[in-house]
Amino acid sequence: MPRIYALLVGINDYAAVSKLAGCVADIDAVEALLRKRVPADMLSLKVLHDGAATRAGIIDGFRSHLRQATTDDIAAFYFCGHGSQEPCPPEWIALEPSGTNQTIVPVDARVGDVFDIADKELSALIHEVAANGAHVVTLFDSCHSGGVTRDAEQDSASASGVSRTAPAGTMRTRTMDDYLDVARALYDPARTPGDQPPAPAHIAIAACQFDQTAKEFPMQAPRRGAFTQAFEEAVNTLGPSATYIDLVTAIRTKVRERAKDQLPNLAAVGGASGSTVFLGGHAGRSDLTVNVDASGAWWLSAGAVDGIPTPDAGHVTELVVIAREAFQRDGAKAEPIAKATVSAVEADRARLTIASGTLDAAQIYTGVITKLASVPMHVMITGRDATIVAKIRATLVEDAVAYTVVDRKSDAVPTISVVVASDGVTVLGDDGAPLDNLHFGTGDADVASISVACAHIATWYGVRDRVPVGSTLNGKVQIELVPATKGETGIPDARAPFPSPNGVVTLLPDASGPPWMQVRIRNTAGDRLYVTLLDLSDSFECLVVFSDWISANSVAFAFAGRPQKLPIPGWRAPTFTVGTEQLKIVASLTEFVASRYVMESLLAPGAGGTRAFVEEVDDKSTWGTTNLTVNIHR
Repeated sequence: MPRIYALLVGINDYAAVSKLAGCVADIDAVEALLRKRVPADMLSLKVLHDGAATRAGIIDGFRSHLRQATTDDIAAFYFCGHGSQEPCPPEWIALEPSGTNQTIVPVDARVGDVFDIADKELSALIHEVAANGAHVVTLFDSCHSGGVTRDAEQDSASASGVSRTAPAGTMRTRTMDDYLDVARALYDPARTPGDQPPAPAHIAIAACQFDQTAKEFPMQAPRRGAFTQAFEEAVNTLGPSATYIDLVTAIRTKVRERAKDQLPNLAAVGGASGSTVFLGGHAGRSDLTVNVDASGAWWLSAGAVDGIPTPDAGHVTELVVIAREAFQRDGAKAEPIAKATVSAVEADRARLTIASGTLDAAQIYTGVITKLASVPMHVMITGRDATIVAKIRATLVEDAVAYTVVDRKSDAVPTISVVVASDGVTVLGDDGAPLDNLHFGTGDADVASISVACAHIATWYGVRDRVPVGSTLNGKVQIELVPATKGETGIPDARAPFPSPNGVVTLLPDASGPPWMQVRIRNTAGDRLYVTLLDLSDSFECLVVFSDWISANSVAFAFAGRPQKLPIPGWRAPTFTVGTEQLKIVASLTEFVASRYVMESLLAPGAGGTRAFVEEVDDKSTWGTTNLTVNIHR
């Protein structure tokens, strides 16, 4: 178990901006929760309330306390208080098209010559902590943009809300000399446009989206924030194997029932993964969760972007509900508590109808999909050894969730073939050609591996071919591959991309190999969109190469605009001449967890594995996709 170093900051008693009410109570609750959940000899806490939470005190908390965390340790920063924004100095304007830095407000900020702590200063402090090898997580019960903010509901049941946002400061304009030295170094304006500052690896959790405010409810004593209260409840209910994705999913359900227009946010920054177990609990699973809202409706933590189809007449998605920790009990079989079907699908969740069994509204459960309403792939099993064919068929039929076992090839969906021969079992692709490295024996372990491979390929096809029918956002975010040279900077916006007739780009090599290109992502919609660019290779790998929001009618770049190339993998046979990459955009009005799309290569030597569902929406106006096929010639 890792040691946890936590810096907890709660500020009510501000001097230069409006006072708050529930932040100290929130931090007290988080402190009590950590002391309850983490053994005393594994927990090192530093708690700053009100007068102790100065700018200097918070910075020192990072450097003298959190920097004690080293490899295998966890460093956690939890902040409850005002957030704001400030004008960005001209030296950093290229990093901030909005012209503002986001800030958190220490208790002594704006008194005399004391400034807020800017986002770039926080990033530099996180970078210092992460450099020691620690796993870093930050949590803000506050807004994610335009300031780290909180709203407080007025003291009545019909309250419309009192802002907890600190207004932009009235102090003198801040210059570069007013920022921490480490921030100036990390965000050195002398960097070339293509050489962006490193993103410190950490998990960042915020109470809401960047354009929303977090809510606080005073109809209780003491006053509490909706996010932190939901955080406390979710941690107590989920158990030690919960991942960060599990945690934020559970928090979202609880916050949705209490606070209007507030959707908690998870960001995995600098290579961190949302599938990491929260605060280093037992090595566990990243499962789908099932829990109830205030109206009594039960919800699954997967939606249309996760691949949950909209139910049609006669076609429904089915699942079983299991105790949260059933998979962690030694020797215990995960016996279903209830069965359910999907009755409606939203962006990041699906509503359930409990078909049998009884669930406790105070609990959070695990959901296991047993049947999808529609599948992205078929599997045929052929061969002369009827006994082996029957054995494989029985296993695949039992395990089939994302695919269907059929007797003949379908033109409607891709079909792979499992062929039993005298020398073993070979898997053929949709084109009938053998898939590299997918050759198996006929023992029980081999049959289990065949099942895993089929599930992996079906999941890959499900991501590749997922399109919301009739969505107004389909094709609104365009992928442009712009010719470039290795290391080129200052690529003009007017440079035309490679031609893509019928959505296909053909890249022909020269003496140095495949060409270099800049990956440009253009949002042509009239809305700000959360955008993820996926690279799906013909080895059934799926990588996230860009994930961020893009303003309406704006352009962003993968790899910070640096030129890239898509080479033929070195493990391919010498006779292999053409590789195919499927670049796919998933765009949504609502944030979703992009890291759950990631799949390892299935065909490359030594690789394998499979990933579960994703998160999205099936409303015709809330999400859409764009596909681009890239053929790379050797």
